[in-house]
Amino acid sequence: MKKQDADNIIGEYVQKLYGFALNKLGNPDEAEELSARIIAEVYEVLVKRENIVNVNGYIYKIAHNVWTRYVAAKSKSRSFADLSGTEGTNAFDNIPDERDFAEEFQRSEQYGLIRREIAYLSKTQREIVVRYYYRQEKVKNIAAAMGLPDGTVKWHLSCTRKELMMNMEKIRTIGNLGLQPIRFTSMGHNGHPGTKGDTEDFLAKTITQNIAYAAYHKPRTVNEIADELGINPIFVEDEVATLEEYGYMDKLADGKYRTNINIDIPSDEANAIYKDIQKKYTELFAEKFIIPYLESINEIPDFLTVPDNDLNLLKWSMIPQLTDRLATAEISDWKYSVKRKDGGDFVAYARLDVPVKKDKSAEIYWACGSMWRNSQDSVNSFTWDKPSSWRSWRIDVYWGSREGWRENLTEDYEKLYYFMKGELAENEANMYAYKRLLDRGYLVKTDSGYKVSIILSDSMNKWFELFPKASDEVLALSKEYAEKAAEADILNQPEHMHEQIRYYGQNAACLLHTHIMEYLLNKGVLKLPTEEQRKGLCTVMFLGQ
Repeated sequence: MKKQDADNIIGEYVQKLYGFALNKLGNPDEAEELSARIIAEVYEVLVKRENIVNVNGYIYKIAHNVWTRYVAAKSKSRSFADLSGTEGTNAFDNIPDERDFAEEFQRSEQYGLIRREIAYLSKTQREIVVRYYYRQEKVKNIAAAMGLPDGTVKWHLSCTRKELMMNMEKIRTIGNLGLQPIRFTSMGHNGHPGTKGDTEDFLAKTITQNIAYAAYHKPRTVNEIADELGINPIFVEDEVATLEEYGYMDKLADGKYRTNINIDIPSDEANAIYKDIQKKYTELFAEKFIIPYLESINEIPDFLTVPDNDLNLLKWSMIPQLTDRLATAEISDWKYSVKRKDGGDFVAYARLDVPVKKDKSAEIYWACGSMWRNSQDSVNSFTWDKPSSWRSWRIDVYWGSREGWRENLTEDYEKLYYFMKGELAENEANMYAYKRLLDRGYLVKTDSGYKVSIILSDSMNKWFELFPKASDEVLALSKEYAEKAAEADILNQPEHMHEQIRYYGQNAACLLHTHIMEYLLNKGVLKLPTEEQRKGLCTVMFLGQ
């Protein structure tokens, strides 16, 4: 055959021969090596032979012979022929020499189905099948390695033969999350995070978010979650195990998993409800309770030290305390909290990223807090009036710092406490501590030195006694607001989350602090903080001895 004709034929068969090799070996690197050997031998034969009648069949014979020699050289592996008990009639058999490439590739789909269904076996069955058929281990060795009786291994092998053959007939469809994966726009916690972080850390990967969401509205098995996502169950199995281990999923009595995360699902309907009630009740609470109190504050109480004696700065920190007085129920923060393996103890929450009408001012209402930090001796010998050394309270809002709980470090307050005691020397060893305090806005450097730029209090009792109880009329309005907010909150939520949502929503009016801040700014009751004040806004440190 002419060299040019041989080149053209080889060009047509390069991909087919690689597919043949990949199907036989299942390893891309080895498949490249085998296909290269086949191509070299086919090309050598083609340029030497003339008048080949059935080129396709001839090339297949060469490919099959090269593969046979290749396998023999690397020690022949056990086939799957014994799985069905009917040799030569199913996808587990070796392919005879005379079959052509069309038939070979048709059968390769069946081999793909086998590999797919092995992934859907239980972890124990999957390990036994892989050890027996792929690693060629004997039953007694498998049993010893897995701590099982020989008979149990044989029973699993028998069961998997039937299960694999039956499940190969299934049509597995990709669920909604496989076609349209979700994402969470925010994740967080209500309580104390552990050493491994919180929801944002455990659900950092998109695949983990989708696994969690797949079992949110209804419990699912690992295989059902895999089908919903359109991925191999092996990838789901480990993720689910971790989520269950740390309390983000619960394993139910029937073996299915249910997600234990409060997932906020925004909708235009819920947003419309909130837009109406937030505007109405923000004005009512501000006019009937917040503004009258703030306007009565004409001087700074003697137990407080406020930077530059700025009453406006003090009022910013007072607003979250006043909105807390809108509470109508005693709520235990730990009723639904999950104690996690890494020491975390919190309710996990997330927000689903869905296409709803965007409120341009929505970011104004973001807040992180209330965040409490304390010295170790305050934990061990604490009284509300006189902590042994210090405690701090902080809330991050749009008009101040927006760094969140991760940057609200206990050691920053500890260093500030030592600074105020005159025990934080300005030297190389403390250079980083000073930089942190300046960056966080707790200290400000002036021409005459450093000044503390957050509010200090000599008494926690006196601080909380500053704020009056809300009237019965205002508390009745708070209950009204909570009931209407709950109806919006449970829209599109699974039944198992309704009780928790309603429970924590009883004091929903307390979360209107940022709405009230915006209202008071527009009314002129508040003024914007200065750039110097912004980082330390809404921060109070309580000092003891």
